[in-house]
Amino acid sequence: MADDSKRSLGELHEGETVQATITSHQPWGLTATLDGYEPVGASLDVLRRGGEPGVRRLAQEPPLVGATVDLVVGEVRAWHQKPWIWVDLTAPRCAEN
Repeated sequence: MADDSKRSLGELHEGETVQATITSHQPWGLTATLDGYEPVGASLDVLRRGGEPGVRRLAQEPPLVGATVDLVVGEVRAWHQKPWIWVDLTAPRCAEN
């Protein structure tokens, strides 16, 4: 039975803060699922975005697999095969101490 409470992927917009559950650590960054949305793969490339303050913090202290964190939708784009999409995540802006 489908979960009708999940939001459509069409509702994802660049710059929106979402809750994401970390699903794996990769040499290049993190993968996650977006809580409250239809199932979709999402990633945070800490190599490419490592200069951003929030991403640098996540790279130094990656959240544990299974942890829920706030992340920001950086880009949503169609993947090479439907119905897949790619969600590029980044960290919320934060003040460096």
